[in-house]
Amino acid sequence: MKLSEDKKELLVFLGILSAIIGAFSLFYFGLTGLRVFIGIILATIPFYIFFNTFDLTEGEKFVLSIISGITLFPSFVYLLGFFMPFRMSIGIVLVLLTGIVVGWSYFKTKKN
Repeated sequence: MKLSEDKKELLVFLGILSAIIGAFSLFYFGLTGLRVFIGIILATIPFYIFFNTFDLTEGEKFVLSIISGITLFPSFVYLLGFFMPFRMSIGIVLVLLTGIVVGWSYFKTKKN
């Protein structure tokens, strides 16, 4: 997969920004703040990959994935939490969403 120069700059910028926000969360809120930040990032990754299959700009993908990750991911975990422990349901929902999205993007790119 070849990345354009703009994509490389965006990845570097997002990496630096994530490191700064993570350090800020760790410094001000301790380990709990860092865990919350990492959780938000992990919850939004499957939705970002899903929105990446559509013809959207980077900003639209980013905002939609954050909103979807903050609203849908906890809802799925909460529903699954009725049947099993919540920590286990977090991992299961993350793996299932990531698998579904990767499969969706694979079949969508294979179709084209």
